[in-house]
Amino acid sequence: MGVRERKKEKPKAKESTKPVEQEQVEQAPEVDETVVEEEVHTPEVVVDVEETEAAPAAESVTETVTEATIEPDFVMPSWGDAEETEWMYGMPTREEDSELWAGEWADYLLEWTENKKVHVLSLATFISEPPFKDLRNKVDSFKAIAEVLVEKEVAEWKDKKERQLRVYWRPLEDWADMLYQWALKTGKLRLDVKSIIIQEASEDFASLPERDIHIVLALMVKKGLAEWVDEKQGAILVSI
Repeated sequence: MGVRERKKEKPKAKESTKPVEQEQVEQAPEVDETVVEEEVHTPEVVVDVEETEAAPAAESVTETVTEATIEPDFVMPSWGDAEETEWMYGMPTREEDSELWAGEWADYLLEWTENKKVHVLSLATFISEPPFKDLRNKVDSFKAIAEVLVEKEVAEWKDKKERQLRVYWRPLEDWADMLYQWALKTGKLRLDVKSIIIQEASEDFASLPERDIHIVLALMVKKGLAEWVDEKQGAILVSI
C-alpha cells in the first residue's frame, strides 16, 4: 500500500510545473512588442523637425550675400551712358547746341574730379576713363569741355599744348582754412611743403600740386593764421 501511494504522487508533481512554464512563455512576446514600437516611433519625429527648420535659414543667408555685393563703380551723368543718350556723346554741329552740350559736360567733369580727388587732369586720362572714353572726337571734346571750366575760373591749362588741365574743384582759400583747422587739431604747428607731401600723404591737402601747397601756406600767412619761418622753402609756424 505504501508503494502505490508514492507512485501516484510523482505524476502530480510533474503536472504542477507545466502551467508555470507556459505562463512565462506567453508573457515574453508582450514585452518584445512594446520595445519595438518605441524604438521605431521616436527617431521618425526627431528627423522630420530638424529637416524642416534648417532649410529656410540657408536660403536667407544666400540672399543677403548677393544683395551686399552690388555696388556701382562711379556715378554716371544724369543723362546716362552712350546707349541711353547717344546724342550726348558726340559734339553737336550747331554752335548754340555745342555750347549747351559743353556746359553740361563741364559741370559733370567738375564733380567727377572732386569725387576722384583729381587736381590735374591729363588728356590721356580723359580719353581712357568712363564715361569720357565713349565720347566721339575725344580730343576736341576735351578741349571744348575744359574751356568752359577755364572761362568759369575754376580751371587753367598747365601747358601750352593744352593737354593738362588744373581743376580747382575746391578754392585754395578753402584749403588754407582746412589746413589751419587740421594743424590746431593735431598740434602740428610747424609746417612746410615737403613735410606735408611726404609725412601727411594720407590727408587730402597733401595730394595738391607742390606749387599750390606753397600758395596755400602763403594764404595762411596773409590771413594772419600763420607766419613765415622760411618763405623760400615754404615753411610756416601756425598761430594759436
